[in-house]
Amino acid sequence: MSTRLLTYADYWRLGVIFGCVALFELFSPFTALRVDWSTLIPVYLMAGALTGVGVVYRLLGRDEGIAATVFVVAQIVVYSNVAVLDNYLGLELRRPLNDAFLARVDQAMGIDWWGYVVWAKSSPLFGRMLTFAYLTSLPQVAVAIIVLGFTKRFERLDRFTLAFMFSSALTIALWTAFPSFGALPLHYAQGLADPTFELAMSKEEALKLLALHVGPTPTLRMEDFTGLIGCPSFHTALAILSVYALWGTPFFGKLAIVLNILVLMSIPADGGHHFADVAVGAAITVLALRLADFALRRKTIVEIPASTSASELTGRVTA
Repeated sequence: MSTRLLTYADYWRLGVIFGCVALFELFSPFTALRVDWSTLIPVYLMAGALTGVGVVYRLLGRDEGIAATVFVVAQIVVYSNVAVLDNYLGLELRRPLNDAFLARVDQAMGIDWWGYVVWAKSSPLFGRMLTFAYLTSLPQVAVAIIVLGFTKRFERLDRFTLAFMFSSALTIALWTAFPSFGALPLHYAQGLADPTFELAMSKEEALKLLALHVGPTPTLRMEDFTGLIGCPSFHTALAILSVYALWGTPFFGKLAIVLNILVLMSIPADGGHHFADVAVGAAITVLALRLADFALRRKTIVEIPASTSASELTGRVTA
């Protein structure tokens, strides 16, 4: 029977979560931000149930693939909700929006953002494919965790999930200092008429972002959470990390490449992002992967239970 409950990567992921919680608890009392915590209870109950399954499987020396998967899913679910709260905390600073500058960067690179959007959506079929791909970004994270966990690619699972956390934390931090909502809200604010094609971001959502920036922020409820960040593009980070996570896995690896090429093409259109947002998002992702490497470089050796097969522990970073 194994008494090893948490791996080295688990400690890192939990450390990031507690850091985000501490940040919110430290600074939120100095803002007008209010949270309806009752709407978050189902999420935390689900995370608690998954953690319970992981504890049973790991302490009883059962399937480490299942144990690792449910632990990581629980941690990512909790982290994602806490990170959203920190994102809204950054909104409370009400710093000037950076979108006009980012639009000038696109123009300096010779990019016609609206011309690209019209081209990308000129074919109804291709336009719907882009929208579908854009909406798969978060589900791809869940698929990647399950595939890596169940196939016991533990080292890649740990690097992928830590890079996910680091990239989102860096994205929120940079956005807090230099907030932006993207090219589409900027153009709507400048009088852009409703397009004849559908985008993943509606005009209502874009105008809601602009209203949030003016304030005040309404009481936060889980069902009302929305993506605030224009630059860096976190969808870019998700696309790159999903390809990294699933690279070399049967079927899923090739599917991830094709799907995320479409995601990257959809980001300026369906996500309403400046092209500069995509470039900064890619840079953030590279940095996050390097930080994940650094975090996992220190490893401690533990006694391996005899009941655990070598294939289960291949590549596993443990503490």
